[in-house]
Amino acid sequence: MTSSLPWQRVTDALREYFAKIRQFNTNIRLYFLGSVLSGIAQGIFGVTFNLYVLSVGIQPDELGQILSAGPFAHAVAAIPIGFLGEWFGFRWAFVLIYAVAGLAQLAQVATASPYAIAAGAFVGGLALAGNFVVGMPFMATNSGAEERAHVFSISSLLHSLTFALGALLGGYLPNVLSRFVADSSLQYRYALFVAGVLTLASTVPVAFISAKVRRHERKVSLKPYLWGIDGFTVRSAGIELFIGATLGLIVPFMNLYFIYHLGSSREIYGTIEALTIIFTSLAAGVGPMLVQRLGDARAIAVGRWLIPFATLTLALSGSVAAGTAGYWGYRTFFTMSQSLWLAYAMGNAAARAKVAVSAWLEITFWLGQAIAAIVTGALLAADNYRMPFVLSTATAVVTAILTLAFFKWRASRAPVAPAEAGV
Repeated sequence: MTSSLPWQRVTDALREYFAKIRQFNTNIRLYFLGSVLSGIAQGIFGVTFNLYVLSVGIQPDELGQILSAGPFAHAVAAIPIGFLGEWFGFRWAFVLIYAVAGLAQLAQVATASPYAIAAGAFVGGLALAGNFVVGMPFMATNSGAEERAHVFSISSLLHSLTFALGALLGGYLPNVLSRFVADSSLQYRYALFVAGVLTLASTVPVAFISAKVRRHERKVSLKPYLWGIDGFTVRSAGIELFIGATLGLIVPFMNLYFIYHLGSSREIYGTIEALTIIFTSLAAGVGPMLVQRLGDARAIAVGRWLIPFATLTLALSGSVAAGTAGYWGYRTFFTMSQSLWLAYAMGNAAARAKVAVSAWLEITFWLGQAIAAIVTGALLAADNYRMPFVLSTATAVVTAILTLAFFKWRASRAPVAPAEAGV
């Protein structure tokens, strides 16, 4: 009887978790459906895009500059996209975001020119910035306090799941296309065309999102973005800069690390990427449970301090098996801590400041990635595959330290419960 108690607790927790999911409203479900199609497209891009770029003769340092174009665009577009979401409403903002992103993805693989590819990446980055800046307050507005952590965790889980499916497709789709075209760069190009079409298809479900606030009722102001920015936003954005750098130093180049440094095949890497979903799913499910047991601050801090161990494992790896363990560890701890961190940031931001907070989180996260991509591109051009992971470990440690300092600062002030009104 006693031995069955732990299992009973697990089943009760899972039952409660799925009960929360059933409470999600129609808008959240439509948004998740659009995210599924877009996520599959991103997974295909994640496995094949770098290989396509190198296959047409572009050098690694130029690839680093191309991969920095999208993040820089995310940073530039964050505040304008925030205005777009406030002014036009969530529905049409999402339609425009996915339409422009899909067209930009198609444009990137319509040419072998590094300048044209970088331009397409920049335009696509401008659009996809909205998937975060508009998506964050959208999820916060369309969820109550009780299920908000679950909404953000499921969003993170769906991203991992669909990216994994896309990665699996990206690993094997060129093999299918090889029956029709012999040139490997054309195989990659056609696989990426499929991804662009999937992103365009994301516009269909989000077009049915119901508008809760009429355009003429909205009062859009620069104040919360600039001169009215508060200490909570500044500190959150500062942490996000190092989160972006930690990820940007390694994740955009992970396929090159496995294939050219560890000796993996494209198919094996695609499978490794796909199987990541097992661990990120567990992380997304365990996260809200940790919050209930440890509280926000401790749950987030646990994930933050585990990340450096994973990145250091990657830095020291000399085999596909060791690299896989490090990569799965990184994705697990990142998914758990980041989904909880974003839910905390949105839940504790003032109601009218939610879009501004998400915009500044977007700016600093992608700015960190953009700078990091240039650094790693230069290191890979010098055939140095280990140093990006060493640098990523250092920025992960800084992130963990700043996170602890942030929560100490929060604890030193009397908490003020944010209003639950929508943005």
